[in-house]
Amino acid sequence: QCIGRVIRSKIDYGIVILADARFARNDKRSKLPGWVLQFLQSAHLNLSTDAALGVLRTFLRQMAQPVDDADLKQMLLDHRTVVSLVKGRQ
Repeated sequence: QCIGRVIRSKIDYGIVILADARFARNDKRSKLPGWVLQFLQSAHLNLSTDAALGVLRTFLRQMAQPVDDADLKQMLLDHRTVVSLVKGRQ
Protein backbone atom coordinates (compact mmCIF):
# COMPACT_ATOMS: atom_id res chain seq x y z
CA GLN A 1 0.00 0.00 0.00
CA CYS A 2 2.80 2.44 0.79
CA ILE A 3 4.31 2.02 -2.70
CA GLY A 4 1.24 3.67 -4.23
CA ARG A 5 1.67 6.72 -2.02
CA VAL A 6 4.82 7.71 -3.91
CA ILE A 7 2.95 8.19 -7.19
CA ARG A 8 0.01 10.53 -6.85
CA SER A 9 -0.65 11.58 -10.47
CA LYS A 10 0.19 10.58 -14.03
CA ILE A 11 3.21 12.84 -14.21
CA ASP A 12 4.71 11.99 -10.82
CA TYR A 13 7.79 9.88 -10.38
CA GLY A 14 9.45 8.57 -7.29
CA ILE A 15 11.76 6.00 -5.82
CA VAL A 16 10.68 3.05 -3.71
CA ILE A 17 13.32 0.96 -2.00
CA LEU A 18 12.26 -2.53 -0.95
CA ALA A 19 14.98 -3.10 1.63
CA ASP A 20 13.61 -6.41 2.87
CA ALA A 21 15.67 -9.41 1.71
CA ARG A 22 12.45 -11.33 1.09
CA PHE A 23 11.84 -9.26 -2.05
CA ALA A 24 14.92 -10.87 -3.61
CA ARG A 25 12.84 -14.05 -3.78
CA ASN A 26 10.60 -14.39 -6.82
CA ASP A 27 7.76 -15.96 -4.81
CA LYS A 28 7.57 -12.81 -2.67
CA ARG A 29 8.03 -10.33 -5.55
CA SER A 30 5.31 -12.06 -7.57
CA LYS A 31 2.76 -10.96 -4.96
CA LEU A 32 3.34 -7.31 -5.77
CA PRO A 33 0.81 -5.64 -8.11
CA GLY A 34 1.47 -5.78 -11.85
CA TRP A 35 1.98 -2.04 -12.14
CA VAL A 36 4.90 -2.38 -9.70
CA LEU A 37 6.32 -5.59 -11.21
CA GLN A 38 6.63 -4.00 -14.65
CA PHE A 39 9.30 -1.65 -13.27
CA LEU A 40 11.31 -4.17 -11.24
CA GLN A 41 14.50 -5.35 -12.88
CA SER A 42 16.38 -8.43 -11.74
CA ALA A 43 19.65 -6.52 -12.20
CA HIS A 44 18.55 -4.24 -9.36
CA LEU A 45 18.16 -7.01 -6.77
CA ASN A 46 20.53 -7.29 -3.82
CA LEU A 47 22.51 -4.17 -4.69
CA SER A 48 25.13 -2.71 -2.42
CA THR A 49 24.37 0.75 -1.11
CA ASP A 50 26.88 2.31 -3.53
CA ALA A 51 25.43 0.45 -6.52
CA ALA A 52 21.87 1.41 -5.52
CA LEU A 53 22.89 5.06 -5.25
CA GLY A 54 24.34 4.87 -8.77
CA VAL A 55 21.06 3.51 -10.14
CA LEU A 56 19.12 6.20 -8.28
CA ARG A 57 21.35 8.99 -9.60
CA THR A 58 20.88 7.78 -13.17
CA PHE A 59 17.10 7.60 -12.73
CA LEU A 60 16.88 11.07 -11.20
CA ARG A 61 19.09 12.60 -13.91
CA GLN A 62 16.88 11.05 -16.58
CA MET A 63 13.66 12.22 -14.93
CA ALA A 64 15.03 15.75 -14.43
CA GLN A 65 15.21 16.30 -18.19
CA PRO A 66 12.59 18.73 -19.51
CA VAL A 67 9.59 17.26 -21.29
CA ASP A 68 8.06 19.05 -24.23
CA ASP A 69 4.32 19.76 -23.76
CA ALA A 70 3.50 18.06 -27.07
CA ASP A 71 5.39 14.93 -25.98
CA LEU A 72 3.65 14.99 -22.61
CA LYS A 73 0.22 15.04 -24.27
CA GLN A 74 1.19 11.94 -26.26
CA MET A 75 2.26 10.12 -23.07
CA LEU A 76 -0.89 10.86 -21.07
CA LEU A 77 -4.19 9.22 -21.89
CA ASP A 78 -7.45 11.09 -21.67
CA HIS A 79 -10.60 9.49 -20.22
CA ARG A 80 -12.07 8.61 -23.62
CA THR A 81 -8.90 6.74 -24.65
CA VAL A 82 -8.77 4.80 -21.39
CA VAL A 83 -12.42 3.74 -21.76
CA SER A 84 -11.75 2.66 -25.34
CA LEU A 85 -8.73 0.60 -24.30
CA VAL A 86 -10.65 -1.08 -21.48
CA LYS A 87 -13.54 -1.95 -23.82
CA GLY A 88 -11.04 -3.40 -26.29
CA ARG A 89 -9.73 -5.79 -23.64
CA GLN A 90 -13.18 -7.16 -22.77
